[in-house]
Amino acid sequence: MKLPLFHSLGLAALIGVAAVASHAETVTASEGRMTYDVFEHAIEHVDLAICPAEFDMDKMFCRMTLADDRAHVFVFDLDADQPLLAVKSYDLDEGLPQF
Repeated sequence: MKLPLFHSLGLAALIGVAAVASHAETVTASEGRMTYDVFEHAIEHVDLAICPAEFDMDKMFCRMTLADDRAHVFVFDLDADQPLLAVKSYDLDEGLPQF
């Protein structure tokens, strides 16, 4: 008996989730804040050499993700546990943002 394609894909996805779940670990956000340590290990991103002009590079650093046809720049504080300070999103209609 051959399973329809959607059942086969569902079973494959379930097996994949089970494999990932067996290696999952829980990380809690300190005081409800996203820190760079949590972000770095949980969210696929690229490091940016510079931040958008409105952010002070002496006090902050930036990372970028791509999702939903948008570029999302995450801004973190350089001090202490490096909490997330801001997220700025850009439409990708004209390509990647230039800073």
